[in-house]
Amino acid sequence: MPASLETPSATVSPAPPTPSATGAPGVPPATARSVLRQALTGEQRGRRLAAASVGLTGHQVAEALIPVTIGAVIDRAVATGDAAALGRWLLVLTVLFGGLLLSWRFAARAAAHVAEHGGHQVRMSVARRALDPHGTATRTMPGELFSLATADARNVSRFTHTLSSKLAAAAAIVTAAVALLLISVPLGLLVLLGTPPVLVAMQYLSRPLERRTERDYASAAKAGATAADLLTGLRVLDGIGAQPHAARRYREVSRAALAATLRTERAQAGYTAANTLVTGGFLALIALVGARMAARGTLTVGELVAVVGLAQFLRGPLVDVAYFGSGLARARASARRVAALLGTPPAVQVRDTPAGPAGTPDPEPVAAAGGTAVLSFEELTVHAPAGAAGPLTGVSLRVAPGELVGVVTEDAAHARALLDCCARRIDPDAGTVRLDGADLRGTDPDAIRRTVVAPPRDTALFAGTIADNIAPDRPGTTARTIATALTAARADDVVDALPDGPASTVGEQGLTLSGGQRQRIALARALATRAPVLVLHDPTTSVDSVTEARIAEGLRRDRAGLSTLLLTTSPTLLAVCDHVVWLPADRPQAAGTHTGLLTASPSYRAAVLV
Repeated sequence: MPASLETPSATVSPAPPTPSATGAPGVPPATARSVLRQALTGEQRGRRLAAASVGLTGHQVAEALIPVTIGAVIDRAVATGDAAALGRWLLVLTVLFGGLLLSWRFAARAAAHVAEHGGHQVRMSVARRALDPHGTATRTMPGELFSLATADARNVSRFTHTLSSKLAAAAAIVTAAVALLLISVPLGLLVLLGTPPVLVAMQYLSRPLERRTERDYASAAKAGATAADLLTGLRVLDGIGAQPHAARRYREVSRAALAATLRTERAQAGYTAANTLVTGGFLALIALVGARMAARGTLTVGELVAVVGLAQFLRGPLVDVAYFGSGLARARASARRVAALLGTPPAVQVRDTPAGPAGTPDPEPVAAAGGTAVLSFEELTVHAPAGAAGPLTGVSLRVAPGELVGVVTEDAAHARALLDCCARRIDPDAGTVRLDGADLRGTDPDAIRRTVVAPPRDTALFAGTIADNIAPDRPGTTARTIATALTAARADDVVDALPDGPASTVGEQGLTLSGGQRQRIALARALATRAPVLVLHDPTTSVDSVTEARIAEGLRRDRAGLSTLLLTTSPTLLAVCDHVVWLPADRPQAAGTHTGLLTASPSYRAAVLV
């Protein structure tokens, strides 16, 4: 269901608790470590990760034993001319190759399972937080959410391969070191004592890369969010001639993202060069020491071959282990960004629901769709509404079933604050919003939104048919319900003009329709809910005066017997209201009919007629 109606069907499927800091009881705070741990080991993926690590370790150990076995073939079969020994050692080589191939195949499959399912869990965590009915205290742009659910989720899940392959590489280094110790104690000690400094040096060099990677992803997300925002309002920008300003704005964030990416790539290039220099130099030292020992006769030909082979083999594991810092840096940077979203405080207080005898929540005081309910404000106060010049204070009103009540605010931000309080997207700082006498602070937001439909003013349509936009998968909605809602919103002429009627498709964001057509479809969507309480904010700003008058009549008729609150400055809509509440910015509220307020209040007259 469209998120603008904010019904429970917009939520994703249940999943195990994800670390967060939203105040949900029993859920630990989100950290980068907890995000990584959930992605790697949640839902019993830890067993598959262990299996992948064991399989890759077997692969690497078998690969490390290959040059040792070849050296044994040379010393014990080729040098002695023993055909039986040659056959036995060739069989050992065959077993080693078969083992390393099979272990790689099954380990890669297990690692891919962990990575894909772990990435999916991160994406679902982002989706659940974005769709949480309690909202977020700070707004996250859609483009940034998309970046978190794609690039950052992928970086977190890829750490599966980083961890399992690097553990296997470490095991291979240990195997090679033991083999070198058995061949030559000095060579073995060289590997054992030289490897830790190499790893520490590479970990230290990865720290600047981690910091720059995090800034790079943040800049890319901001650029994506800006692009999505501009594309959504492209027709509006065309209409007001603001394309140059929009293009300049996007160029600025795009160049910032490019600069951040280039800094990250330069850091990555420096890290790669340092990695190659350090590990290559270390391997060259091992080969040099082995060659000198062979020249002195302290190593056999087979042992020298084994040493050279192990030195060449060690380059791969050493590089892998050295790149652990790079992989960890990227994963931690993305995990921190995901944790920051999951840890965003909720916009409204999370209710700690008391449980009944059977452990189920107490029933919510809500009415069924098509029923009736009373909405009331009691001295409602919001100290700092978003975008407002001053506070919204002391609002009191009541909307009973069958009433159509208008509210006019001198500050448009005050109307948005009232709308959000009705849907419990925010809670008032003082006073109460009541539904059938129950304080909404004690009610779950999803339960409220089954009774109170208060869609945001911004018109949001979705790719699909008009019928899908009006009543997407809503139980009990019939073709007649859709037709009635279209008629009341005066969108029936829009549908009749389309080739397939309600089955006609609209493009993404409904951009194939005009602004007025989109607004009427969105109004029809709200009316089709048959909500006991409907709160509308300026539902006719994009339609002509004749259509607006017809919408006012249809709205009055369609909402008969139900509670309706109109937040608007439209004289046409206010004229059909039973009574109107006037909320000036710096004076006490006034109430009366539209006509009466026009006569008695110059400030009201200026607000609705100018």
